[in-house]
Amino acid sequence: MRPRDHARHLPPLAGLLASCLAVSAGCTDSENQPSSDAAEGPSAFYDAPVQAPVGVPYEGEDKVVPEVVTTAEDCPRGRGIDPEGNCVVLATKAFENGRGGIVQIPAGNFWRGDLPPTTRMKAERVRPYVQWAGQPLRMDQLPSYWIDGWEISRGAYAECIDAGACTLARCLDGSDGSPTDAQLQGQELEAFPQTCVSHQQAEAYCAWRGARLPTEAEWEYAARGPLGWTFPWGNDFRDELGLALGPVGFDPLDISYFGLKGFGGNAIEWVADEYDADGNLRSYLRGEFRRADGPLARSWKEWTRKLCGDRDCELGKRYVVKGGRAGARAGAWQLGEGVTLDPIPSSNFETDNAFAQYNRLSFRCAQDLEADQTILTAPQSASALPIVLDRGDYQMFMAIAEAVDKAEAESFCSQLLAPGEDPETAKPWRLPTLDEVQGLAAWFGGPGPFWGRDGALEQTYVDQQTADWEAIEVEPGEGLLARCIRSK
Repeated sequence: MRPRDHARHLPPLAGLLASCLAVSAGCTDSENQPSSDAAEGPSAFYDAPVQAPVGVPYEGEDKVVPEVVTTAEDCPRGRGIDPEGNCVVLATKAFENGRGGIVQIPAGNFWRGDLPPTTRMKAERVRPYVQWAGQPLRMDQLPSYWIDGWEISRGAYAECIDAGACTLARCLDGSDGSPTDAQLQGQELEAFPQTCVSHQQAEAYCAWRGARLPTEAEWEYAARGPLGWTFPWGNDFRDELGLALGPVGFDPLDISYFGLKGFGGNAIEWVADEYDADGNLRSYLRGEFRRADGPLARSWKEWTRKLCGDRDCELGKRYVVKGGRAGARAGAWQLGEGVTLDPIPSSNFETDNAFAQYNRLSFRCAQDLEADQTILTAPQSASALPIVLDRGDYQMFMAIAEAVDKAEAESFCSQLLAPGEDPETAKPWRLPTLDEVQGLAAWFGGPGPFWGRDGALEQTYVDQQTADWEAIEVEPGEGLLARCIRSK
């Protein structure tokens, strides 16, 4: 399975407001490696958006770049800066079997993560869990790499099965997760995303192709680009994107900054990383703040025991699942060998649907650049965003620890370190007093309850316009929220 030797530039696999390369369901060439035939010249289909009928992948026409620019400000989406400073179309390689292709993502920095849609944070007190695993935002930097333009189709996965390198995908209920006739709308089944795959099956497919699963950072950067968009196409929610599955690459609205498809709609996707609900939070911490017998650990143990018939059990590993909002993150199971669940759970610990081998859970693959390939950089860089908010006499850290008891809340604050600060000289963070929270009420983000220095604090409405913070009585081991401040 080797790529062809001659070079080619293909239209970048256009993302949210356009379409791109065709998904060929009936190609007879079974090889599944990127090819590189020659074309007339560099092109980017994003420059010529065309509305495609729903369910019909669109093969974009080539459009030659009108001019070569030498400044990043003049370099549009779907392009990168080469070592000579020229704005060039992102390199793209189509698979010989016609089932999609890969796009070179330029090196660059970006903001990772997903913030709640409102500053109002409410603790889940009955069964504590981390509701917003995507917060806080954090800056990340990636080298250039390759990633698939859309999800792996059923037809592409079937070729791996035929080659003996992959096994049949089955959902937890034993079905293959095929769309209904209403969802198919006359389209070829093999053009739909391959769902119901386990994490191991996704890894096996990518390895067969000489690739690997993308990391969470690679997936998110390819989805949102350097500008930190909430969704792959921008910051506005689009309710015209349906919830039903469609053929891979079919939706002319679901196009990312770099011109890739399927990140915002269609299937959700496995990535390589193991799931850690505090993963983004840890990038600002010097050490661990959760206790082995804290409220989150107790809640987890109780939930898993109930799931396993009131006994301790080891279900396996959880891996990150991505989709929808670019920075959102959830965890799905790679169930351990021989693990069966009866009845089959309808949701994960965090109440999302992607438990394991879900009928909307698919994947795509990524690859490192080879040593002789041209490295591109992104034409735009991430803008500076404050993780520390200055208000009056105080600084407030724009991150929240969820499902923590009083001791964990205090440990969380003591472990915080703002970007660029020296651990030896940085001013310490702490829990606020009631008076301090009342003074910072416009930015603190209730209703909570939050841990304060002297106990729990909650925001309650006095009338329809006024909400006051007050101290409430709780057990010290209860799982609440924590936000930290410090004096200037």
